[in-house]
Amino acid sequence: MAQIDETLRTEFWRDHDGRPDPKAFRPRSTGRVPPSVVRAQTRLRTAAWRNRKDRSRSPDSHQIGLSMVKALITSRLSELTWTDRDLVARMLLDLRSRGFSIEETKQVLRRMRTRYVDPGDRADQPDHSCGPKIRFKGEEDRLPF
Repeated sequence: MAQIDETLRTEFWRDHDGRPDPKAFRPRSTGRVPPSVVRAQTRLRTAAWRNRKDRSRSPDSHQIGLSMVKALITSRLSELTWTDRDLVARMLLDLRSRGFSIEETKQVLRRMRTRYVDPGDRADQPDHSCGPKIRFKGEEDRLPF
């Protein structure tokens, strides 16, 4: 028995420094971090993230969405393909499913179009702040909003 124990200690010993850490749940540090420090750390991480996004010139989802809305409001209905119209329909359905009013959404899009599209290009449209209508032969009269 003594020989078995000696073999165990000399040949099958475990190196505790070279092993992975077996603790799945670590105890919290000696003291709790004050909430003000946690908020400051969060602000720092957010600032670093925003800085990385700025340096990589990466748009966020809000900016991408605004660009898509701008493309929509500055397009003529005749320029929109079936796929474009399908995307607009999906947008409206999504907003309605989340509790927004489709009519209010269309009014917001109309106000944006009035603000950003040249008056000559939106003549005779429902906002009545335009000059004579520019119309190409066969062009449809109504926009989807």
